Amino acid sequence: MFDLFADDLLAERNARPLIIIAASKVDHLLFEILSTHLLPKIAKTKDQDELLEGDTPLATFSARIKMCRRLGLVDETLYLALERLRPLRNLSAHSISFDHTKSPAREILSDLRSMVARRRSYRLTKERYFDADPLKPAEELQCIMLTLCVLLKAIKEGVKITPGSRRALKISAR
Repeated sequence: MFDLFADDLLAERNARPLIIIAASKVDHLLFEILSTHLLPKIAKTKDQDELLEGDTPLATFSARIKMCRRLGLVDETLYLALERLRPLRNLSAHSISFDHTKSPAREILSDLRSMVARRRSYRLTKERYFDADPLKPAEELQCIMLTLCVLLKAIKEGVKITPGSRRALKISAR
């Protein structure tokens, strides 16, 4: 399933849809990480999650990024990279004439590049999915976005359901 997403992302050569698609996948992976880690939802199976979906506290991209950081599910450097992805996603989603080579997108992308390109996961993603060295600008953007998704996918696979705080649950049962 993830490989199909990666293939679709790598087929996209235009920056605007590439950023929007990747950010959407990141948002979905953050949702999956949180829904896996947190105690099960109180709502009925067919109903939306009362914390993570709809008009709820953790339904936004920003809130999910911050909650994953506060729960210790992502480290500081990944958190900062995800925080830089947000304004880039917003610019690309809300501007028909989006151009990643012009300010402020250029500076945001430069920050994001410097945060992601030094990671081991970036080098591994580059080796697995790209032949060219150095990467062309479109490939570099693909590699940055795919690296973020690969990292979050790996985190999702490693996350366990929290047992809750035994002490707090014991106190609340009194």
